[in-house]
Amino acid sequence: MKELSYNGACNTIARQTAITQYFPYIKPGYLTKEGVTVLYIRYNYNRTKRTLIPTGYSIKPIHWDAKRKWIKRSCPLYEEIDACLIRIMSKLGMILTYAKDNNIDPTVDFIHSELEKDKKYILRFCSIDLFEALEQYTVDKSSAVSKDQIKDYRTLRKHLMEFKRFSSQPIAFSSLNLTFYNEFMDYLFHKARKPNGSVGLLTNSAGKIIRLLKTFVNYQMAEKRIPPVDLRCFKVVEEETDAIYLTEKELALIFSLDLSKEAQLEEVRDLFIVGCYTGLRYSDLSTLGPEHFDLENENIVLKQRKVHKAVVIPMIDYVPVILKKYNYQLPKYSRYIFNEKVKEIGKRAGLKQKIEIVRKRGTERERKIYEKWELIYSHTCRRSFCTNMYLAGFPAEELMHISGHKSMSAFMRYIKIDNIEAARRLKALRATLSLKK
Repeated sequence: MKELSYNGACNTIARQTAITQYFPYIKPGYLTKEGVTVLYIRYNYNRTKRTLIPTGYSIKPIHWDAKRKWIKRSCPLYEEIDACLIRIMSKLGMILTYAKDNNIDPTVDFIHSELEKDKKYILRFCSIDLFEALEQYTVDKSSAVSKDQIKDYRTLRKHLMEFKRFSSQPIAFSSLNLTFYNEFMDYLFHKARKPNGSVGLLTNSAGKIIRLLKTFVNYQMAEKRIPPVDLRCFKVVEEETDAIYLTEKELALIFSLDLSKEAQLEEVRDLFIVGCYTGLRYSDLSTLGPEHFDLENENIVLKQRKVHKAVVIPMIDYVPVILKKYNYQLPKYSRYIFNEKVKEIGKRAGLKQKIEIVRKRGTERERKIYEKWELIYSHTCRRSFCTNMYLAGFPAEELMHISGHKSMSAFMRYIKIDNIEAARRLKALRATLSLKK
């Protein structure tokens, strides 16, 4: 059985069970004549009994990250020392788990004795099936997260099941290593089949799968169901998206379309406009009901399904008129139908600006030219709201309270100021400065 590696910074199964603790360690203020300090693994049996396990390496203090209790990447021989630390930490984790499973007291002498042995440890944890654990995790989360997130975990499971056909190693917690990651990423980029029949995920889609996998595995470790797994090599790849937003002028064109003879298109158009002036995710927009409307203060009040965060959104611009039109019972459509129809609506509004989209799949770049209406979908609502309100001068910090974004970095990813808009704003600024001279 392959040894499991340790995930980077220091806490262990033993610590999780409130018995012991171990971590990389250097003696404070201790330097050799060469100006280096010995690198150890410190093992605490209890508050008074501890030992230092030599790693065979010495480093300069400037190459030590005291907060992370790990060497810095600037350290010479970083890869070699990093691998050594992981190897020792991993074996310590296996030894302590073995001791716990067999009711053995993990004394300092026992640890030193076991470290000297070339021994395979058969652990109770290793009988846990990854797929069964993932299925149970999905069931457990179903009452606490949105349907879209549950769908994401079903997609993760599907990809892992398909990956079994291509993998050179079993799909198990014990095989989550760099080899697994590289092979899985190759599968996602070049072999994974999408619902529309095409093959290969784009960079952000592959990154999302890895993020879901890490969340799931970290949960299993936190619940002490599996030994520590080193996930530091599982990089969540991503690239800046080319998703569009619609300007307020374009939204006015869409709102002014006469669709009175086509009920479905008219309803989808109205729902789309509400989305573009509230910033709601489609999962929230499509479930709005009378209970969410505070008519006295002209606000929409709800708890977002994805992040379970309460938001208060003012009814602005076209929103009050549309809500009254439907007596505060907005039409309901599946996301698929909504996405199909908003494209048709955008085409009728004449949104035919040519847009180049460049996306990555692994190291390959794909370049395609679209007309703007072809790129409209449900999330365009949220991006349009955030971008237009930001361009109108509303403070980003306050706008985040309305959109429900938790961090400025997450919010700014929604701000889509294209090159023409940026150029226009720079010209306006320079013109203003010229007038002052």
